[in-house]
Amino acid sequence: MKLHSRFPVIVASGLAFCFFLLIPSLQAVDVPAVFSDHAVFQRDLPLPIWGTGEPGTEVTVQFAGQQKTAMVAKDGNWSTTLDPMPASAEGRTMTIKASDGTIEVKDILVGEVWLCGGQSNMEWPLRASHNADAEIAAGDTPWLRRIKAPHLLSRTPQADIDCSWEVSTKESVGNFTAVGTLMARRLHQELGVPIGLLDINWGGTRAEPWTSIQAMKRHPRFRARINKLETEFRRWGDRSAAEIDVLYQEQMKGFEQRASSWWQKKLDGDPGLAGSWADTGFSDEDWSEAPVPGLWSGDDEDWDGVIWYRNTIEVPAEWVGRDLVVRPGAIDDADITYWDGEEIGRTTNQHAVPRNYVIPGDQVQAGAVTIAIAALDTGGAGGITGSAGSIKILPAGAKEGEAIALAGTWKVHRGNEFSGDRGPSPPSKPQAPGRKASDPGVMFNAMLSPFVHYGIRGAIWYQGESNAGQPTEYAELLPLMIGSWREAWGQGDFPFGIVQLAAFKAVSDNPIQGGWATLREAQDFTHRVVRNTGLVVLTDVGDARDIHPRNKQAVGNRLGDWALNRCHGRADLPESGPFFREHEVDGDSILVQFDHAGAGLTGRRGKQIDGFAIQGSDGNWHWAEVEVVGQDRLRISHPEATAPTAVRYAWQDNPVRANLVSSHGLPAAPFKTD
Repeated sequence: MKLHSRFPVIVASGLAFCFFLLIPSLQAVDVPAVFSDHAVFQRDLPLPIWGTGEPGTEVTVQFAGQQKTAMVAKDGNWSTTLDPMPASAEGRTMTIKASDGTIEVKDILVGEVWLCGGQSNMEWPLRASHNADAEIAAGDTPWLRRIKAPHLLSRTPQADIDCSWEVSTKESVGNFTAVGTLMARRLHQELGVPIGLLDINWGGTRAEPWTSIQAMKRHPRFRARINKLETEFRRWGDRSAAEIDVLYQEQMKGFEQRASSWWQKKLDGDPGLAGSWADTGFSDEDWSEAPVPGLWSGDDEDWDGVIWYRNTIEVPAEWVGRDLVVRPGAIDDADITYWDGEEIGRTTNQHAVPRNYVIPGDQVQAGAVTIAIAALDTGGAGGITGSAGSIKILPAGAKEGEAIALAGTWKVHRGNEFSGDRGPSPPSKPQAPGRKASDPGVMFNAMLSPFVHYGIRGAIWYQGESNAGQPTEYAELLPLMIGSWREAWGQGDFPFGIVQLAAFKAVSDNPIQGGWATLREAQDFTHRVVRNTGLVVLTDVGDARDIHPRNKQAVGNRLGDWALNRCHGRADLPESGPFFREHEVDGDSILVQFDHAGAGLTGRRGKQIDGFAIQGSDGNWHWAEVEVVGQDRLRISHPEATAPTAVRYAWQDNPVRANLVSSHGLPAAPFKTD
């Protein structure tokens, strides 16, 4: 059994105490990291406590006047459950006793515990958010604690993870999740109880790694994907880096053979080969000129085929015998590069990859040498790209100041015209499945599983940016993920708050642009069909140029109000802004009805309601005129949209027109009726 240094082992003899520290394998009882000093327990719920030990050992857990016992099973695990208890801001000690030692977990509070999951907008720290200085200055709040899971991946569910609880201080709170912290402050303002945050998130991640493999395997859409992954698990096993490299080299040999055959066909009869255009002694006086870097232009703009480049440089005497590195830029799409008529490297079907070719020192002589490039464009634009400053030649390992610039004017001449396929793509270096951040289940296994069964009030989730390209799939994946969390926790349908994607990207005046609106629709769909979920709308919070809006206060406060309404009976607080309920065509207009309108619908800051588009019978869409016709209904119309068929609202990446709010000032969720 491992010994957590944060859990002191206490026995009668000081000598025995030292013995236990030196030989931790003899410790009979242990608990996972989630039970560390400064923890927050969930109030008013049965609280599972668990750990490991030597089979057959009796374990006693004492906390807040309760005493529970458990026996370590044959598999080395034990568990018991504390009875529900009220909130308490008094730091108390949980004592876990076994026959040969005692663990003390100190300064435990009892209050509300929330799991904060998602990608970078949930992980985003308070110190990088709006009004950070003032928020950090208010950070000495001993009632707020968090435990932050490190970024880890695993093929199989893990029982523990290396982390510990932290108390919020002005020194520590800047690193806390901003959304979770600001939600916690809102909850504490109303409830006056301690708040604990399970800070379990990872920037840039998709939803698949956070979903259990078992749940995905049961779902028809994802079953084949998981079966394939499990097949790869069996095929790869736990191969070492060296074994993976051997496989990669084998794949590269096959690629190089295919690429060589492809190049032979493309250069068959090429005048550059027959005429030795790569040699230093070849005369290119009658050739055209072209800039490097630069795309082909003029008569060559639409040329698909080979264009030969030539540039002659003077090799300094001090470079003689040294390996040189040629960096000719990124060549669209393929190239063979020569040094004084000898090939030094080739790249196939990689238009955006900067080339780096090495000239062996035994080929380096002082004086004039020609660098020639047979650049092959297989479609679209052709040429050499990259920054001028990066296109150079220099000795291997030398400082950049020793380089000779290769950017400038080169001689160019056409070779063969292109026909046929684009050529083989080089293999990516293989990675064992289950070890990539995009693999299904790997974060669920490594980062969530160690916390499973820990008492929580609910979870909040801010993610979707990385799945924005697959909105239809996400509408099935997000409900599946939520279900897999609830199934694992065994705590029923605990509340789950979803943060909808904020406004982002360039503004468009296309009323049915779609884009991120389709992912927002998948999030809205999830909250409508999955029990005990909520949706925080952020169409009024965002930054066209930054995927990370700094206004995390709006997010945290709205999540807080939703949680107070949903979990604590605060009907006076709004759980959301308006949601589309139903519509009906009424002559040349469409009536739209909403839930959660509050005392009435209005435009933000009293302005005319905007952001609605209406489609006429001719199929054309128009920015609509909007009339309020009741507390929760709007009439949508446009003079040119006769016999209208559909309405959409905020159906854009960055819906700057959308300004419909409830009487509480909360924004309406995007929707479409078609």
